[in-house]
This record gives sequence, C-alpha cells and structure tokens, in this order.
Amino acid sequence: MKKKFLHIHDEFEYTWLGKDNGMIPIYMSEVCGYNSYILTNDIKHELPDVFRSVHIVKVKRLFTKIGNFAYFIKLLRRLNIFRYLIKNAKEIDVLMLFHISRCSYWYAFVYKLLNKTGKVYIKADFNLEVYQKEIGRLNSRSRNFKDFFKKRNEIAEYKKRKKLVTMVDLISYETEDSYNEMKYSYAGVDTKGKVIYLPNGYDNLEIERNYKIKNMDNKKNIILTVGRLGTEAKNTEFLLESLKKIDFKDWKFYFVGSETKEFRIYKDNFFNKYPYLKEKILFLGEIKDRKKLYSLYNEAKVFVLPSKWESFGIVMVEAMAFGEYIITSNTCAANDITKNGEIGKIISIDEDKELVNSIQDVINNKIDLKLKYDKTLEYVKKFRYENIIKNLNEGLK
Repeated sequence: MKKKFLHIHDEFEYTWLGKDNGMIPIYMSEVCGYNSYILTNDIKHELPDVFRSVHIVKVKRLFTKIGNFAYFIKLLRRLNIFRYLIKNAKEIDVLMLFHISRCSYWYAFVYKLLNKTGKVYIKADFNLEVYQKEIGRLNSRSRNFKDFFKKRNEIAEYKKRKKLVTMVDLISYETEDSYNEMKYSYAGVDTKGKVIYLPNGYDNLEIERNYKIKNMDNKKNIILTVGRLGTEAKNTEFLLESLKKIDFKDWKFYFVGSETKEFRIYKDNFFNKYPYLKEKILFLGEIKDRKKLYSLYNEAKVFVLPSKWESFGIVMVEAMAFGEYIITSNTCAANDITKNGEIGKIISIDEDKELVNSIQDVINNKIDLKLKYDKTLEYVKKFRYENIIKNLNEGLK
C-alpha cells in the first residue's frame, strides 16, 4: 500500500502548484511513490481537484467576515482543516507544513496526538536575516508600551515555535547560509540530527520531457523578470526607474506577473513621462500557464530580480534551467543561485548604478553569455527537483 503524504497550506493558490508548495507533493508522488494530497481553503476558487498526480482537498474557510483581532480567530478560520486532519491523521504517513510558526505548531500537535508514528516535515521557507532580528528583539528591553506588547506577542510566538521544533521529525532550510547557521539549534532548542539543506528547484521532469533548451544563438535579445509586480519585496519601481537609464539598442525587457493597483498607476505615470520606452519595456501580465511561461524562459537570454528580500527566488532557478544569465540583488539565496557570482551577477539592493551597469554590460556584449550559458546548465542540475526530492525522502527515512 502506498504511503500518504499531506501538505497543509490554508490559502493555496493555483500558481503555487509550480513552486515548492506544489512541486514537493508532486515529486513525492511521481518520484518516491507516495499518494500525495494538498489540503487547503480554495479562496480564489481556481484549484482543480487533481493536478498531475496530486489530489487537492478543498475545505471551506470559516469566519471570513471577522477581523484578525485575536489569534484564536485565525485558528477558528482553519477549523475545517483541523476537522480533516483529526479524521484522517492515522492514515497520513508524512505531514508537510510551511514555516516554523505558531500555526504549524497546532497542526503538528493535533497530528502527533493522533498519529504518534507519523512524521512531521517542516519546510522552513526561511529568511536568516529576519530570524536574527527577531531573536535580537526578544533579548532586548522594551522601549515603550507599544514595543512591550509587540514583544509579548513575539515571545508567545516563539514559545510555540520552540515546542514545534522539539516535536517535528525533519526541518529543511533553503540556503546553505541558513542551514549552516541553524543545523544545531533553533532559538536555543537543540535540532541536531533533524535538519537538512534542501534548496528549491525547478520542474525538471516537465522541462526535460517537453522542451529542447535553445542555445544562446537561437534565443532572442530579451531580458526577463517574473514576480508579483509592485509588492514591496519585488522592488519593481526601483527596477523600472533603472531601466529608463538603459540604452536598449536591439534588446527588450519583459515584465511578467500580476500587478498591484498602486503599481499600475505608477507604471502609467512612468510611460507618460517616457512614452518612447513602450517599445522596449513590455508588460505581459500574469502567465498562469506553465507551458507559456517556460516557452518565454526558453526565448530569453537574461533574467533580472532586484528584490529587497527573498527566502530563495524559485523563478531564478527556473530561468537557469533554460540557460539564462542571472542578475540578482544580494538576498538570502543569491550566492547559492549564482554559485557565489561565478555564473551570475549579484548587485547591492537599491544600488541603481550597479543594476544599470550590469544590464548595460550584457547589452554591450561585455558579458560572455555563451560561456555563462554552458556553466549555468551544468550548475543548475543541483536544483533538479528529482534529485532534491530523493534527498528529502532519505531525510524522512
């Protein structure tokens, strides 16, 4: 009988099926032979019942009209998820949760209470810098009453996190820096023997079966970025302002992704000032169809992501799978993804001169893209999900 793998993510979205949230259950099924399930509230009513080999269990979210004035309201909204978990806990061999958090603690607690032999796997989706700042605040004195109550909530959060890490069987961190820092303890709690390094990856089974990777000569002079445009993390305004300083020549820059209302206004004002750039800077909107997105990756030569922060940046690894040259800000996984700058360029966050020069160097043929292409395709094998998932399965054993 096949083992059952369940991933709980209460607000799962369709596009996440192509990210680590969806790829891990898919590959646990297609490579390791589990019956994989995703349990979620289908908030946007866009999820199928089955995607590839994964069953998607959708339950109704409760108390949606009540604000988050107390933590227990968040738990009440997830009541149907807890009901499913209670009913099926004994049949679940591996429970996968995202983030070391108070919410993950309650899922793990209920599961372990009903299935003592079952295994809990936490994918940390971790930002080391944020964690270090939080720990620093916990150990500092409160500056005022507002800070006192904020700190009290953080202390309550970390009490549950500490209990969670003692309970789980496996925790994975996405970057080598995070893994090296956290492999022996979390907030003072011993985690030795239950921590692994597990980077995010790309859907190698889909790409290797259905795409012939174009060589650099057959690609177009396209620079690409993909993400939630206009969100603070993605730093889109900074990128757009930098592009007005570029001499594009015969190159074009493509933006792919949903846009915030604020950014749409910002973009319209930008093109009102620089209408001549409309021919060089194109916005393609959100591309949910993975085949269309992968075809675009296959056409482009360069991928740019100047985020203010990223736990990893899966889109960069996907771009690398098609041989694209990466220009990224110095976020958590920048060194992991660019092989410490050997196959890509790492720039300082919000340093527009660095970003402009890095893009212009590509356009002016100062970067040997063919050499980077060969090195990238060799290095990106490290991020094949087929290999990554085998390491996860071994960790669970």
